[in-house]
Amino acid sequence: MNPRILICDDKNFEALEFRQILESRKFKVLQVCKNGKELLDWVKNNPKGADVVIMDIIMPVVDGYAAFHELKTLAPEIKVVFVSVENSAPLIKTVLAMGALDFITRPVKRDVLAERVIKAVERT
Repeated sequence: MNPRILICDDKNFEALEFRQILESRKFKVLQVCKNGKELLDWVKNNPKGADVVIMDIIMPVVDGYAAFHELKTLAPEIKVVFVSVENSAPLIKTVLAMGALDFITRPVKRDVLAERVIKAVERT
């Protein structure tokens, strides 16, 4: 399977780095969104278009929490992997309890990102 991925991160350099890491491993990055609103608009316009979203929590306009909450209603089949510098145990526990498949703390190691996306895709 070649997962179709959305990246949602307001940090442009890191978002482009994630894209490069994933594309170098033959994953298809469909779009890089700068905030949750862009992500939700993309999903609304491309139903069933993506398999995995790699999403930051702290973003302008619509943050990762709000986007994740709406995404679960809009496209519950999309798997979400959070990436954030925020790494408190209660926060990680909360987003996983909400249905996120994984949580990666920054700075992100290249191999870790690819491995976690593969794991997310393989989980049903």
